[in-house]
Amino acid sequence: MGTEHAGRGSERIGHGAAEPHPEPKPHPHPHPHPHPHPEPHPHPELQSQPESTEPQPLPEAQPHLDGAGSHLDGAGSHLDGAGSHLDGAGSHLDGAGSHLDGAGSHLDGAGSHLDGAGSHLDGAGSPPDGAEPQPQPERHPRPHPDGAEPEPEGTAPRRPASPPLPAPRPLPTALLTCAMAFSMLQLFLLGALGPRLVDELDLSPTVLGLTTTIGFGTAAVLSPAGGRIVDRVGPRRALAALLLLSALALALIGAAPGAGFLLAAVALGGLPQALANPATNKAILAAVEPARRGAVTGMKQSGVQLGAFAAGLPLAALAGWLGWRGAVWTAAFAAVATAAWALRALPPDAPARTAAPPASLVPRGTIAWLAAFSLLLGCGIASVNTYLALYGAHSLDLGPGAAGALVAVLGVSGVVGRVAWSRAATPGRAEWLPGLLAAGAVGAALLLAGAAALAALVWPGAVAVGVFAVSANAVSMVLVMQRAAPGRAGQDSALVSAGFFAGFALGPPLFGLLASAGHYGWGWTLVATEFAAAGGVALAWAVRERGGVRATGDRDA
Repeated sequence: MGTEHAGRGSERIGHGAAEPHPEPKPHPHPHPHPHPHPEPHPHPELQSQPESTEPQPLPEAQPHLDGAGSHLDGAGSHLDGAGSHLDGAGSHLDGAGSHLDGAGSHLDGAGSHLDGAGSHLDGAGSPPDGAEPQPQPERHPRPHPDGAEPEPEGTAPRRPASPPLPAPRPLPTALLTCAMAFSMLQLFLLGALGPRLVDELDLSPTVLGLTTTIGFGTAAVLSPAGGRIVDRVGPRRALAALLLLSALALALIGAAPGAGFLLAAVALGGLPQALANPATNKAILAAVEPARRGAVTGMKQSGVQLGAFAAGLPLAALAGWLGWRGAVWTAAFAAVATAAWALRALPPDAPARTAAPPASLVPRGTIAWLAAFSLLLGCGIASVNTYLALYGAHSLDLGPGAAGALVAVLGVSGVVGRVAWSRAATPGRAEWLPGLLAAGAVGAALLLAGAAALAALVWPGAVAVGVFAVSANAVSMVLVMQRAAPGRAGQDSALVSAGFFAGFALGPPLFGLLASAGHYGWGWTLVATEFAAAGGVALAWAVRERGGVRATGDRDA
């Protein structure tokens, strides 16, 4: 029987070489164990040849069955009917379960292959009459829905890229400069409009002088609390509150009926002063990259001098038209407008903490050194600000315009010096700058003292005070931001500012005792001594810091 079936298979092979292969139909019963991706044949000589569109003759050889020696004979593979039942996509051995088991059943011949549905034996190895081998359909990757390049097979799909985060809004330096100007504008206005207030409110010169002491004294006392408030609520809220409080204080000053009301309004204005440096420094730390913080700090610190300029020129001129009260209320309205600008321009703060972290109100470490330096520096600067114009008018015989120009020269040189020295205050260099600037301030005070013999020296003396003494305060603020503990930038800025404000409250009364007696020379000597003491503190701290760095490096080595 095996020979008869083989003969019939040979006839089918010979006959099938001349007729085209019919379109295969899918078999209704797929192999129970599909293999979706057939492995490449381990024997190159047994791999199928490249497909062609022309009909290919079928080889005369029979399929070679390797492996365990499967035999198509009586008890195993029984070929029904004419032998092989050819059905659509290929020949299946129906019957008692002919399976090609073993290490490698190889089907030679065109069109015979092992695919996912199982091994198909075409009768004795041939396709049906008139059939031709069909080319395998080429597999194309599924196109990506959005037109992107398809992923290579076998790789994990890429996650869609998340949209880029919006760039943070740049911090407007002009806003911080305005905030610093408004924080002390009330005191500059009282000085510029002093003659009008003395006449209308019947104030004595002593009461007018008390406004400076009360304003800076209140700021010194409230600064530690102001720093904790800034750390708790954030710079945006603190700056808006600072500007609104400045507006309220200015409005009350403009409405003051007498000395008592005026001094109370000035005391209220001490709170914006206490908030100014902590809020602006914290805003810089939050929104300015480290490389630009020195320059931005110098610009915003120059706002103090710009406030003095605004009080002495445009607002004083406006007072001649609207009266002193109208000028002060105009400044109050400008402060409200600046508060609205701050709320619009600054990035939102984090949610306010319900309780401030435990923090000491006593400065320690670097902050203690900087607070002591600022106290002595403030004593000398406040004395120069208060008495320079009076010294020029009473001792150097300068006219009122020339005496006022001395203060203007001091302010302009202070703006330039604060910007330049703050930009130069990089880590590693900033530690030495306070001592060097204080030494320059000593020379400036000596020039002012020498002006008693040579009046022309007062001008370079005024310039030197602005370039060295006034600028040193801005450098100290840069150091605070470089050295502040995490979460304490506001508190540490406030403690250093408290020392500076205390110097402003203490310095002028001491100088005034000497000036009242006509001893300006001794007064400038006192200022030089205060600057020298500030330089000694700064130099001792810098040496201590440098020694600590070296000791740390030795331990690390």
